[in-house]
Amino acid sequence: MRTVGSLVSRVRASPALIGAGLVLVMLLAGFVGWRLTGGGEYVAPTPTAAPVVRADTEGARASLEQLVTGVRDGAEPDGEDAASVAVRNAHAIGVEDVTARYVAESGNVAADGSWTADVEMSWRTPGDPVLTEELKVGFDADGAITGFSAAQGTRLPLWLSGPVEVRRTDSTLVVVQASADVADRYAELATTAVDEVRKVISWDDPRLVLEVPATGLESALGAQPGAYSAVAAVTATVDGSTKAGTPLHVWVNQGVIGDLDAPGAQVVITHEATHAATDAPTGTNRPMWLVEGFADYVALRDTTLPLSKTAGQILAQVRENGPPDHLPGKAEFNTRSEHFGAEYEAAWLACEVLAEAGGEQALVDLYEETGRGTALEKALRTSFGFGEDELTARWRAHLSESAA
Repeated sequence: MRTVGSLVSRVRASPALIGAGLVLVMLLAGFVGWRLTGGGEYVAPTPTAAPVVRADTEGARASLEQLVTGVRDGAEPDGEDAASVAVRNAHAIGVEDVTARYVAESGNVAADGSWTADVEMSWRTPGDPVLTEELKVGFDADGAITGFSAAQGTRLPLWLSGPVEVRRTDSTLVVVQASADVADRYAELATTAVDEVRKVISWDDPRLVLEVPATGLESALGAQPGAYSAVAAVTATVDGSTKAGTPLHVWVNQGVIGDLDAPGAQVVITHEATHAATDAPTGTNRPMWLVEGFADYVALRDTTLPLSKTAGQILAQVRENGPPDHLPGKAEFNTRSEHFGAEYEAAWLACEVLAEAGGEQALVDLYEETGRGTALEKALRTSFGFGEDELTARWRAHLSESAA
């Protein structure tokens, strides 16, 4: 006779028996359920998969076409959605020749049906060539545009990155992501900068374009995070190239220039306007100290500020370590340099030394001759009668005297 104990021991000893019993129980349960519901042929239930959410690419393409058409026709939509804002911005700036080609989804479609896609976009700002970038465009479940962004290394134009204020004159175009009052301030800085540059050099058909993003410069310039965190403004070609003759814009960092007083802000914009007027970003012939020093010379030409304000950083270094043994080069003009700012002051004082030695026109001649490819040593001797060694000695002496 089998006892309960012997049965338990057999079950413990035979896992296969346990498994078979469980399978039998599950099958019987399914069979009973089938009988109770009076069903016909029994079919075991299958797991249900989550519904597949697909991107409405046709809706997205229609939205992109609506954007292109709106810009072309000069529409003035009332909405605050990303597409309406972009169309109004384009009209205010004068953006033309806009195209938008849907390329592919970028990542997965969210549960609510929204997604991001790669879209190749082209456009042209007055006076500039057609620019083309592959941007990230967000869409909702219905294919409506929800926003624009760019991968690192790709420039996102201001007209696609939020509302802008636009100011223009015959010689300036200012595009600002800020209030109307702030835009007026930058417009005045730009106009004054053009006038100040033309006091020193010939700029027969001036064109100064300021772009002022809401925050930082990295997105507008396609740069790595933090690359321009300490830079008040930068002049660069509109397409990121170094090809001579490519139109130049000035990008202004509100987070830095906003901390400056009016004279300081004017120095920054006039400095950059000098670069724009002389195609400095595409020139490779001039030494960096002359490029940056000359721009500061123009910007500070009429200042009444003391050296403690205009050259305080380099003079502090001279007091501590003595004057540098060479004029600043490309390595010193590094936005991540520990002494970023002092190099500009040092370069400016080198140009001051030259202007005192031979006059302003001699300095302008030196700048123009080196820009045309004349070697620095030859250009110095032609304009001033001495070479780089003598200039360096005079510059070091001037630094020491000023720091005393």
